Amino acid sequence: MSDSKRLLLDLEPHGPDVYVGESPDYPWGRIYGGLVVAQALKAAGLTVDPGYAVHSLHSYFILGGVPTEPVRYEVDRIRNGRSFTTRRVVARQSGGAILNLSASFHVAEEGVDVQQPDMPAVPGPEGLESLAWGEAMDARIALVDRGTARSVVWARYPEVLPEDPLEQACAFAYMSDANPMDAIEAGHPEPPADGEWHGWYMNASLDHSIWFHRGFDAGDWLLFDMRSQGLVGNRGLAFGSVFTSDGRLVASIAQEGLLRRVRPR
Repeated sequence: MSDSKRLLLDLEPHGPDVYVGESPDYPWGRIYGGLVVAQALKAAGLTVDPGYAVHSLHSYFILGGVPTEPVRYEVDRIRNGRSFTTRRVVARQSGGAILNLSASFHVAEEGVDVQQPDMPAVPGPEGLESLAWGEAMDARIALVDRGTARSVVWARYPEVLPEDPLEQACAFAYMSDANPMDAIEAGHPEPPADGEWHGWYMNASLDHSIWFHRGFDAGDWLLFDMRSQGLVGNRGLAFGSVFTSDGRLVASIAQEGLLRRVRPR
């Protein structure tokens, strides 16, 4: 297994309810936000009874993480309940906190199972253009539509994972940050002249939320359908649904991001 895949989920314990994770290098010079969310979720889950599975997480990105420095995850056991368990995690580096995450875990319950949204009709992943995410994620562009401010991406974790729901959820959290900013950018009224927006805008994810609905295998293709709600004051918001290849809705995502036009000097 390569280091990038190993570092995705592996944490080292450093005292009671404290864990340390590392990051591979990324071309933009900061730790990929989805990795910090995934590792923070892993830290939270390691303090929760295995009878509980994560059903939601809400996180704020505070500072860009430095890939050359380990990240310290400090877990606060907010509450252990009969049905729900709550954790808070602060991710820190030497420059201060870089992420604050809250996660809620729910014991399995019997109940109705109703799905409202349908999976969109887009091409399958075979033969589509690949996003340059390296070995830790196989992501392929199914649709980018500036008219509807929408980004649709197929993604899968390319290494066999344990069936453990926590491991699966952490791999999903890693992939969930792949295209919300692309949807926000697709709705910007000043598209980049060369089609490459990463040098056209100063951009940063501000917050990120996931609601987990149904079980899935993160090693199978999942369709991330993200749509922008618009931009105000350089802040954009994207909502999205995630489907298995057979059309089951497995999660919902929301992300707010900063997209500030870089003006030539």
